[in-house]
Amino acid sequence: MAGIAVSGGGIAGLAATLAALRAGHDVTLFSGTAAPALQGGVQIAPNGWVALDSLGLGEVARARSNRLHDITVRALDSGSTLIRLPLHEPYASFERRALGEVISDAVDAIGRLDRRAVDITHIHQTESGVTLVTSDGDSHQCDGLIAADGGNGPGRRYVASNGPAGHAGDKLVMRAQVPLADLPAHFALPSSNLWLGRGVHVVHYPIGRMMNLVVTLPARRVAPGWQSRLLGPASPLAILADDAIEWARTPLPVAAAAGCWRRGRVVLAGDAAHSMPPHLAQGAGQGLQDGACLARHLGGEPDLEAAFASYARERAAEVARIVQKADVSGRIMGLSGPAAHLRDLALNVGGPRLMQSWLAEVWSADPSLA
Repeated sequence: MAGIAVSGGGIAGLAATLAALRAGHDVTLFSGTAAPALQGGVQIAPNGWVALDSLGLGEVARARSNRLHDITVRALDSGSTLIRLPLHEPYASFERRALGEVISDAVDAIGRLDRRAVDITHIHQTESGVTLVTSDGDSHQCDGLIAADGGNGPGRRYVASNGPAGHAGDKLVMRAQVPLADLPAHFALPSSNLWLGRGVHVVHYPIGRMMNLVVTLPARRVAPGWQSRLLGPASPLAILADDAIEWARTPLPVAAAAGCWRRGRVVLAGDAAHSMPPHLAQGAGQGLQDGACLARHLGGEPDLEAAFASYARERAAEVARIVQKADVSGRIMGLSGPAAHLRDLALNVGGPRLMQSWLAEVWSADPSLA
């Protein structure tokens, strides 16, 4: 096997695969034996759209997405609006599957790709290349590996000095999709909605004919009947307490970046490099930026190790600030009691300017990608 190997079949892995192909490399993609389906929804902010444009995917991605016109923050108990931030720059929602198909179709159109539905179990490298041992017992030789196989994957374990990414044991994320036809018409409005209250925050936005719904709350409160207790008859979201809604219980990843992004000819991308909780809607967007940055360095630097080193140095510095803001945002959203009251008051008084200032650095794209 010649060329570059990529591990991980998610958004970041596909973007890295496209980047390597566009730079002229042959690629082998190890997607794993139990690769999770690309389910649920994602929001792509302006920085993610610059990355999509840089990868040559902007036009087709816009046709598959739902453009969102504003972000509205409300109090969960009263329903009162705290902030409404108009979105003048590109901001849209996707079915995660649709975004994956946009990238995968572009990958297939180029060719030179060998897909392997096996797991990498061992990584060994020399000065001239990398040897990968897979779960079927085979050995594969490659010039370098882009590991986008998650925070607990073999790439992260091989490269990172601070070990696997973790999860917040005291909190959970409950996810669901509800047909918009079963909901009042206002749920279909092109808006990203955030509800804050009592140590809980709820996010929902339309994706196609469905509403994507994400609830982050203390793990101790997730017991039978939790929906009714959280979204009682007086709640503005009471309709979402319907027992017919099927919820998926998922752990909340901590906000953390890998202590090291590169080890020789092995480099990290996506969740393997930066664990991003959904507090800033940046998980997919940062993975796309990884891909766009890889494309630029692989295309402009003939030496693979030098290209990997330049990419890792650039992205590690950029992502560290985003990870920190994601962590702080989660803490602010999870406030309860008097602290939550003060938060809501500050948001109400500060208005869109406060929120725009907080998001400006997150949404600003690397000008070198434009």
